[in-house]
Amino acid sequence: MFAFNSPNNIPSFHFVTFKQSIPSGTIASRPGPLLAACERFEILIAGVGGHAAMPHLTIDPVVTASSIVMNLQTIVSRTVNPLESGVCSITAFNAGEAFNIIPASALLRGTIRALSTETLLSLRDKVDHIVRTTAAVHGCNVTITYSPDFYPPTVNDPELYETFAKDVGALVAESGTVMDIEPTMGAEDFSFVAENVPSTFFLLGQGSGKSPDTNYGLHHPHFALDESVLPRGVELHVNLALRALQRLSEEARTAVA
Repeated sequence: MFAFNSPNNIPSFHFVTFKQSIPSGTIASRPGPLLAACERFEILIAGVGGHAAMPHLTIDPVVTASSIVMNLQTIVSRTVNPLESGVCSITAFNAGEAFNIIPASALLRGTIRALSTETLLSLRDKVDHIVRTTAAVHGCNVTITYSPDFYPPTVNDPELYETFAKDVGALVAESGTVMDIEPTMGAEDFSFVAENVPSTFFLLGQGSGKSPDTNYGLHHPHFALDESVLPRGVELHVNLALRALQRLSEEARTAVA
C-alpha cells in the first residue's frame, strides 16, 4: 500500500490483492463499490441438557440451533431486494461430544455481507430478530456477540479511479487494459482507509491452471499462489506511487506558474 498527496493536498491510497477467478497477469477493478461490508457474529444457545433417551426432560439446543440456521436462510431470499446483494452464512456449528447426551448449549458462528453499510445494518437487525424469536419458541436462552467494528464496503473513489488509477493499471496489465469486474462479497480491512481517504483497490489475477493448480480460491484447502504474478504486483504498486508523485509535482508547478 502506498500513500501520497493528491490534488488539494488530500492523501490517497492504493492497494492490490490476488484474485483466482481471473487469468494470471490480468489487472481488474471498477469505480465505486468493489468489496462488501462485513459483520461476523457468534450465537450461544443455552438449553437444558440430559440423556438422549429422555429428550422430554431437556430443552434441546441442537434442535434450536438447527432451526436458527434454517430460518436465517430466509433473510436474503425473502427480505432483501433481489436487485441488491446480501449474504448470510453460518460457518460453524458446535454442540455436544457424546452420542447419548443432549448437550446444554450449542454455538453458531457466521457472517453477513452487503455492498452498503445500510444493507449490512439491516441484515444484522434481521439476524438478531430471527435468532431471538426462534430461541424463544424453543424455550432456549440466546446470546449474540458481534465483532467490535464491522468492515464497511471497499469503495473505489470514482474520480480518482477514472482520472488516474485506471490508466496506471492499464500500463502494467498484460492486456494493456484494466478488466471491469463485478463487485465481490469478499471484504477487506482496507475499507476503513477507503472510507476516509480517496482510494483505489485492484485485483491481480493469478488463475493460470499451472501445476500446482492456482485456480482455487482463498481458504480452499488446495489454494496455491502463482508466484509469477508477484513482479507485476510490485510494478503496479511502484507505478502508482511514482506516477502519483509526478502528477503532484506537475500540479504544483502549474499552481506556481
